[in-house]
Amino acid sequence: MFYGVLPLIAANFAANPNRTISEFDPSGLPIGTPITYRNVYAGGVNPLNSSALPDQPNTTPRNITWNVAVDQELRKNLRLRVGYLDSHTSYLFDVEPFTSTTGGESFMALTNTGSSHYRELESTLHYTMRERDQVNVSYVWSESRGDLNSLSNVFIPFAAPVIRPNVYGILPSDIPNRFIAWGIFALPLKLTFSPLVDVHSGFPYSAIDVEQQYVGTPNGLRFAEYFSLDMKLYREFKVPFLGRRSGRAHHIRLGVYTLNVTDHHNYNAVYNNVASPIFGHFAGYLYRHEGAIIDFVD
Repeated sequence: MFYGVLPLIAANFAANPNRTISEFDPSGLPIGTPITYRNVYAGGVNPLNSSALPDQPNTTPRNITWNVAVDQELRKNLRLRVGYLDSHTSYLFDVEPFTSTTGGESFMALTNTGSSHYRELESTLHYTMRERDQVNVSYVWSESRGDLNSLSNVFIPFAAPVIRPNVYGILPSDIPNRFIAWGIFALPLKLTFSPLVDVHSGFPYSAIDVEQQYVGTPNGLRFAEYFSLDMKLYREFKVPFLGRRSGRAHHIRLGVYTLNVTDHHNYNAVYNNVASPIFGHFAGYLYRHEGAIIDFVD
C-alpha cells in the first residue's frame, strides 16, 4: 500500500493563470463569446451548482498493489513461472472543464475522484544450459484503465495542453499483449553474447476532430505492432587496484550493443485528425542505434 505526496501543481492549482477559449470560423472571424475558465479546486463536487468550494486538497493519491506467483520445475534445467499482478490507484487528481450553458462562470476544476487500474498476467519459461548459458521466454497479458485527464497525463507532457472532458478508459500505456525472449551465452575469449527480442501490441491513440475533441472511443486506435531485436556483446575485466581494502574483487564490463538491429519502423507519431487527408498515417520512428558498454560491477 502506497500513499503519495501532494503534487505542487495540485496544491497551487487555483493560482495558475486562467484559460480563455475562443472559436473562429474558416475565414478567421470569431464565433460567439470567448469562454474563460477559472481555476478552482472542486474536490468531488460540481462547481457550477455548488455554493462553496474547498480551499485546498485534503487528500493524496494512494495505491494498493498485490501479486501472486507460482514456480514449477517442469524438468531438469527448465522452470515455469506464472504470476498475476493487480494495482489499483484511487484519489487521483483529475482536471475537468465545467462550461456554463447559462452564460455564468465556467471553471477548470481540479478533482480528487480519479482512479486507475492495472492488471497483468505473466508466464515465463527459464531454461539453463551448461553453467552460464540461459534462455528466457515470457508472455505478458495486461490491461491498463483509468481517467485520461489525470495531472500526469495532461500537464506533464505539454506546457499548454488541450483539455477535453475527462473520460475513464484505455490509458496511453496500455499494451494488451507482449512477447519477450532473451538469452545469455558464453563465447570463447571470455566474451558474453546477449540477444533480446521484444514484440508487443502498438500503443493506443485517439482520433480527434478539427476542434481537438475525441472522435469515437478515446485511445480506441493503435500504432503498428512494435518489434525490436537488440544485441550486446561484452567482456568483464578484473580491476586490480579496486577492492584492495575491502578484499572484494571489482570488475569493469566493456562491450558494444545494437538496438533495433532490423531497423524496424517502430513509429511514435501519427496523424490523428480525422479531417487530415493522411489521417491514420504513422510518422517518426526510432532508427537502429549502436553504442558502447562501460559498467563497473562487483
